[in-house]
Amino acid sequence: MLKSRKIIHAPAVLAAFVDVVKRRLPLEFEGTRITPAVALQVLGYASVNRLTIESSCTQLAEAPSGNRLREVLMAALPTPPVLQRQLNTVLRSQLPKRMLTSKRDYEIALDITQIPYHGQPQDDTAEVRRGAAKSGTTHFHGYVTVSVVHTRRRYVLAVVLARLHDSMAELVRRGLRLVKRLKIRIRRVLLDAGFSAVAVFRILDRRGLSYIVPLQARGKVRQLFHGSSSYATTYVMHSLTLGDYVLHALVVRRYTEGRFKRAGARWFAYAVGGWPIYAPVREVFEVYRHRFGIESSYRQMNQVRARTASRNPSLRLLLVGLALILVNLYVALRSMLSNEAVRSRAWLSFRRIAALISHVIESLFGCAPVFQRHALTLLS
Repeated sequence: MLKSRKIIHAPAVLAAFVDVVKRRLPLEFEGTRITPAVALQVLGYASVNRLTIESSCTQLAEAPSGNRLREVLMAALPTPPVLQRQLNTVLRSQLPKRMLTSKRDYEIALDITQIPYHGQPQDDTAEVRRGAAKSGTTHFHGYVTVSVVHTRRRYVLAVVLARLHDSMAELVRRGLRLVKRLKIRIRRVLLDAGFSAVAVFRILDRRGLSYIVPLQARGKVRQLFHGSSSYATTYVMHSLTLGDYVLHALVVRRYTEGRFKRAGARWFAYAVGGWPIYAPVREVFEVYRHRFGIESSYRQMNQVRARTASRNPSLRLLLVGLALILVNLYVALRSMLSNEAVRSRAWLSFRRIAALISHVIESLFGCAPVFQRHALTLLS
């Protein structure tokens, strides 16, 4: 916890990051002088600079050896299911207390991110998922995040490891189960188009949840794009195993007015559940826009995610979890600033917070010197 002060110093931000992880993610190192705090500081440096553990240890003068740090870290890390529970405990502790005790409803967003992977699984073939080609590979490590969409604040509630044979319905079921454990009341579930499946809609309807899921604009969905205005209709989705399923669909027609380098009318189709009858159809577009912050959260997560070529799924999950913890820390930090500070300060960007953490760690460990082998001509 950061104490309420007029000025928040960078060392306090680093201390908050190390403390929240160390208390709820116990790392027991044996036969080494490396402490969990030192390991987390080096991992934090690798995260904010998007480096590997080896590169971080090389750049920090007083840091331990990269090989030795990886050895003790992999020996101390638990199995992926246990590590997932520990990371979710850390993420849960970062939520505002009033969010857990309030009786108000929140919009919950689930999304899946797939990090390209070039290599073979370590122990089990189910560790790696398959998908459309990206970054020169069709193999990925998948992670599902559950987030709260709130006014100007989007906290990550939990992360779920997605394995090879996990269906979208099973991942949604796990995510909703984690939200239920937190006793957070759900106003609406926002999913992306990748979750549009009959099994997913059955789960949401069975639980009586309101939801908005965009339909992919292809095939029969494109036949809905006609007329001169938005309208409500029904859409039948087919499944070979579960049969046909009738959805309540809202088709929205919007005019972009040259935004995003496009002009003219654009169509959007959404499968909705629990949508108020009296609400205008076009309003669904604005409501679903709340979910766009999740996409920015993924962009921020990749900005502070350490890189690795390791096949160890626990280490890869740890690096993703630390990145999400840093994103939550940034959201909490911005919420602590008063309105006066927001108006008068230079814009507090996520990269600036990452740079401040990097400078603090460099002051603790020092920067490794660079040795010159040959004469260097400097041009002015």
